[in-house]
Amino acid sequence: MSGISRSVLSMAKPAICAFFLWLAFVSASHSAEQMPVSVVIAREDAVTETIPVVGSLVAREEVQVHAFLQDRAIEHVLAEVGQRVEKGQPLALLDTTEARMLLDKNSVSMLRARAAVAVEESRLEVAQVRLKEALKVVDRSRALQPKGAVSLQVLEEHENAYARAVAEHALAQQSLALAEADAALIERERYEIELTIERSTVRAPEYGFVLRRTARVGAMTSGSAGPLFVIARNAEIEFVAQVTETSFVMLGEGMHAEIRLAGHEGVVRGTLRLNAAELDPVTRSGEVRIALGDAEGMKPGMFARGTVHASMRRNIVLPGSAVKTAGGVSSVFIVENDVVALRPVVIGTRRNGLVEIVDGISQGEMVVLKSAGFLKVEDKVKPIIAASGRPAGERLVSSVATESMEVAR
Repeated sequence: MSGISRSVLSMAKPAICAFFLWLAFVSASHSAEQMPVSVVIAREDAVTETIPVVGSLVAREEVQVHAFLQDRAIEHVLAEVGQRVEKGQPLALLDTTEARMLLDKNSVSMLRARAAVAVEESRLEVAQVRLKEALKVVDRSRALQPKGAVSLQVLEEHENAYARAVAEHALAQQSLALAEADAALIERERYEIELTIERSTVRAPEYGFVLRRTARVGAMTSGSAGPLFVIARNAEIEFVAQVTETSFVMLGEGMHAEIRLAGHEGVVRGTLRLNAAELDPVTRSGEVRIALGDAEGMKPGMFARGTVHASMRRNIVLPGSAVKTAGGVSSVFIVENDVVALRPVVIGTRRNGLVEIVDGISQGEMVVLKSAGFLKVEDKVKPIIAASGRPAGERLVSSVATESMEVAR
């Protein structure tokens, strides 16, 4: 039995050797083949850095409306909150009973003053006639006295009469001036009374819509009280938010922004109009205001979120799967002449599955799409360009990590 086994083994040895030789041949042939690898072509693209902001809508400028007259009762309120008003439109009416009584009294005084002026004008006319007659008489006497036709005594009487006529004329002029001054004073008083009546109508100083109303029928106006109405000037609404110090220093006037409102579809575009001149030393934050392009349907106090496009640059953009990061060092596999090489890179921002490459890759280089562990340096591969993985034509929008605080208005 043992002899038969030895015979079988001796016959099987050539077959076994042939099998192993075949395996070695197949393995060698496979090692000689290039492994297919998906790659992308490194291309530059736009990278937009954005800063998220959270805040609320406010009126760009609030106009306070006070009553010109104090200690007057409000008789009628003509405008309500939310109503759009034109410049000069009546908002409220104050009590004018006392002013109208004074106006009636002034009308009587004006009639008397005008009558007094008419009387003094008549007296002045009479004085002017007497003055002319006295002047003629004295001139005739002065001409005849040297000839002896008129005695010296008569000449003196005529000269005295002329002097009295001059004095009476001057007195009539002064009396008329005084009567006209009294009439002008009464006219001025009438103007002040009419102005008081006009100011009894509280009017809108600017076009806009009413934000707040404290005017109540029967309430008394007071200089120490708050405004009767507050108007959003020109009906302009803007977005206001507080941003942290890190983000604040990156913002500047004129930057574009996109604001999203609860209950509103799409985005509202705006422009950063104003940022604070200084930071709050306690919260280390600063206020920014964004002018909105279209404020239709928006109300002050509405909560909103948005992003500000702080900067834009162009860099290489790769799919996130192509970048491998370990121990704080990032790298990618590139393919040069069908040979794999490891390239350290400096990355920028990450967003939406894309990574910004700041340094380490040039445009046009082939980068392995998936930086998997099965690849090794100097492996020979067959690169296959993955059209779906190319970043060209896509825009990387980077969001700067920041905390924005809602503004309590």
